[in-house]
Amino acid sequence: MTTQTEQQTVEQLAVSAQAGDAGAFRCLVERTHPMAFRLAFRLLADDHDARDAAQESFIRLWDHLDRYDPTQRFETWFYRIVTNVAMDRLRARKRRWGVFPRTDRRAIDAADPSTLESAGANAELAGIIRTLTDDLPERQRAVIVLRDLQDCSTEEVAEILGISVASVKTNLHYARARIRSLMQSRFGIRKEDV
Repeated sequence: MTTQTEQQTVEQLAVSAQAGDAGAFRCLVERTHPMAFRLAFRLLADDHDARDAAQESFIRLWDHLDRYDPTQRFETWFYRIVTNVAMDRLRARKRRWGVFPRTDRRAIDAADPSTLESAGANAELAGIIRTLTDDLPERQRAVIVLRDLQDCSTEEVAEILGISVASVKTNLHYARARIRSLMQSRFGIRKEDV
């Protein structure tokens, strides 16, 4: 037996939560938590930081829910919040690393270990790519994660980041070129090998 909130879209839940329905907000959090964690993890490549970023994103969601426009896709609007929180954490991390250099540059996908087992070489390659995104400038990192790992459209990425579609395409081009270059120099993986 399903309740009314379980049948509502996330947009409908957001509108209900705006009106003060705590049950709708709880359901909204339950539905969007996996997506928020996944995006934060892909941007931060750290399980603990991703959990904290997802939690902080929901706090910001609660604080700014009155700003949500129901004519917008909720996921796109919320992606912007999660991305901003994760990018803030990346900037803070870079400041910390200036004082305490990071020695381990490997990203381990602790979110879903079964993915690694079932996907084999593709999962290993995806892990390498996630690791290499650490070396990208902030905007390129956000663009490639949203576009290539989260499967957002170019237009959605532009909306989430508040930049033009042309800027998304330019940053995506440079990010992909940089990752290809790093794959070859660090791992000996060429475009033809993939």
